[in-house]
Amino acid sequence: MAALLASMSVMCVMLSVALPVWRTVMQREREAELIFRGQQYAHAIALFQRKYAGTFPPSVEALVEGRFLRRRYLDPMTNNEFRLLYADVPYAAAAARSAPTTIADPRRGIVGVVSRSSTASLRSYEGRWRYDEWTFVATEDIPACGLEGPRETRPRGVPTR
Repeated sequence: MAALLASMSVMCVMLSVALPVWRTVMQREREAELIFRGQQYAHAIALFQRKYAGTFPPSVEALVEGRFLRRRYLDPMTNNEFRLLYADVPYAAAAARSAPTTIADPRRGIVGVVSRSSTASLRSYEGRWRYDEWTFVATEDIPACGLEGPRETRPRGVPTR
């Protein structure tokens, strides 16, 4: 009986040590998924712009129906929809809780997405430390084929930044 109690105590101590590690691993996985999904939106918007002479997509459904985006991704940090960033709307207004989820003006379009979570991240993304500051916006440097951009080549022995 004493051996059973001792082994149960050891197991409790081991679980109490492993739980924070597991929680950190899961948060890192969600961060990686957030980056992947956000970049998918940015890439889809850039492809839409390339096909339609620089215009922004009017909705996420237009990206999905046009096969620029596989499906409508959820924000992995909140399991809700991403907050959409619109053209000609300052980010501060788009990040407000009362931001519209649909657009009424067809001349405006979606330029990117951002997470709805305002919690602090474990790592920095483009110098930002909160998830609602990690903006994924379409840029012009999307390569013609594939998701990868041009690789940076360095001579051997030169350290990365």
